[in-house]
Amino acid sequence: MIGELVRKDDDDRDVIVDMEAGLEHLSRGTGRNLSKFVATIEPYYRSMEVAKRVAALAAELGIGEVVAVANKVRDDADRTAIAEFCSAHSLTLVGEIPYDPTLLEAERAGKTPIDFDPNAPAVRAIEKLAAALSLS
Repeated sequence: MIGELVRKDDDDRDVIVDMEAGLEHLSRGTGRNLSKFVATIEPYYRSMEVAKRVAALAAELGIGEVVAVANKVRDDADRTAIAEFCSAHSLTLVGEIPYDPTLLEAERAGKTPIDFDPNAPAVRAIEKLAAALSLS
């Protein structure tokens, strides 16, 4: 279905698809027609390793641009680790989402983060990121 959605969008509209973490969706060729792929990277070794493999597979599929977003950033050490990883693997870091316990609270309440607290730090960062991605 995702592949069909991407194929049917022939105009210049932005289509954002939130896929599960990992390689399975890309290994099935789901992203073959994407012009940009945003890899979300958390400041942990396994997350960075998956991002490295995802970026390589996305390039093999001919996805025009692979960029990264730092996620669950708590401090400068997290920020630096992700920035250094991106630099070492030629990934452009386009944004940062802070660690925000409000997201867990929203999940527990069965609400979307924006409905639970539209002013939460993570929600504001995601809004800023979405605006930046639609301009690029």
